[in-house]
Amino acid sequence: MRKRKLLAFLLSVALTATMMAGCGKSVDKSGDTPSTTESTDESKTDSEATGEKTKVVIWSKDRHDADLITSKVDAYNGNNTDNIEVDYQIYTENYEQAIDMAFQSGEAPDIIVHQTQIFQKYVNSGRWADYTPYMDDDFKATFGSVIIPGMNEIDGKVYYVPTTGTTGRLFYNKAIFEKAGIANPPATLEEMVEDARIITSKLSGEGIYGFAANMKSPGSALGRSLLYQVQRELGLSYGYDFAAGKYDFSGYEPVINSWKTLLSPECAFPGCESLDIDPLRTQFADGKIGMYISYTHAEPGVYKNQFPMKDEWGVVQIPVSDGNVKGAQSYIANGGYLFNAESKNLDAAWKAYRAIFTDIDYLAEYYEQGLGISIIPAVIEKAKPAQVYIDNADLLIGDTDAIWPLAPQEVNANAVLVEGMDMYATFGSMMLGDADIKSGLKDLTDRYNAALKAGIDEGTGTEIKIDSFNPKNPSK
Repeated sequence: MRKRKLLAFLLSVALTATMMAGCGKSVDKSGDTPSTTESTDESKTDSEATGEKTKVVIWSKDRHDADLITSKVDAYNGNNTDNIEVDYQIYTENYEQAIDMAFQSGEAPDIIVHQTQIFQKYVNSGRWADYTPYMDDDFKATFGSVIIPGMNEIDGKVYYVPTTGTTGRLFYNKAIFEKAGIANPPATLEEMVEDARIITSKLSGEGIYGFAANMKSPGSALGRSLLYQVQRELGLSYGYDFAAGKYDFSGYEPVINSWKTLLSPECAFPGCESLDIDPLRTQFADGKIGMYISYTHAEPGVYKNQFPMKDEWGVVQIPVSDGNVKGAQSYIANGGYLFNAESKNLDAAWKAYRAIFTDIDYLAEYYEQGLGISIIPAVIEKAKPAQVYIDNADLLIGDTDAIWPLAPQEVNANAVLVEGMDMYATFGSMMLGDADIKSGLKDLTDRYNAALKAGIDEGTGTEIKIDSFNPKNPSK
């Protein structure tokens, strides 16, 4: 019953990416910038001419599923009869910047693990390949239910196929809460701030702090946390009021004030302003952080495989002020792969992608290992959910989650070109610095509405206004 409800929710989504993929066999755990790979255009041409193996390069941002994926890639490289080699590389930091640089230099990989911001940034510039020409009847039968017009299918072109679902939740260390004398995880934003304060006050002498966020990249930190919290708290998404058809950040003030306290020395792990997500996870696994907000698809696998954790963690809904929920929380259909439209190896990439990443046994194993919650009917039918999902119901997509309509900058990132800092950088300056919150939010509102008007006037954007919009049922 639970599976059916989950599937019903997720089948109407699409906010991630898939584009067929191919060769390589090593995991490159490089950081800030993409290294030059052997899969340059010149080397591809040479390999085709000499009959050498065709190398297909895949870039990923994920570490939590690396053990399983690299084992499948190694098996494929050893057994495939198409003379293809998959080079699977992981970029743990600055994934978006690495891809930007790769496109600018003409050295982008053949396949890129989907990230919403990256997909939206380049979908209107022809960077992503349409793989409808590659989809046979078997593929359509298996994955057709997650191909959604207007989401991952745009103007008849399919750019990705999601296989799992995710959203944001509050993760907490049960042992730390118990040690600080806190009986239950926070149910309200006020309790969240107070619990963080108590933990830091009582346990900072032992190097234990109440809260953390990976604020080295405000977009990464707040896109996995504040975005969802404000949907629940205010019924707004990306600051956009769908009923009024305009941006309004003024209501963010109390939430930003709470975050300012959460990130202050009285609550926060030191150095959040320079903290990336994996270092944060390392400290959480080591019992140094009481709680943080992140994605449901990744954290279970992180603490099972990447950073094994001695303490027991728990997960709950993201708290809001006074527990007064005004809107449903959005969720993302992910687990997809974007294909570089300029790749000379699209045929080989598709073969490798089909063999590795759309194999039902692999997708079932992925689900059963707790690496991601499947949204593919054939996988749900075949697999037994991981125990972690049974033990932690809030990891699942449920009645409090829903599909939101796309805000203007999601429809077309080039249609809302904001002067100055974007919303996340602005929020970060308020939370970590001395920027005035009230006047800063007014300025942010004005700048986003001016950018929206300019986009509409130039024909790159369209007015989005939904009469009688209900944030608690945003997909209706």
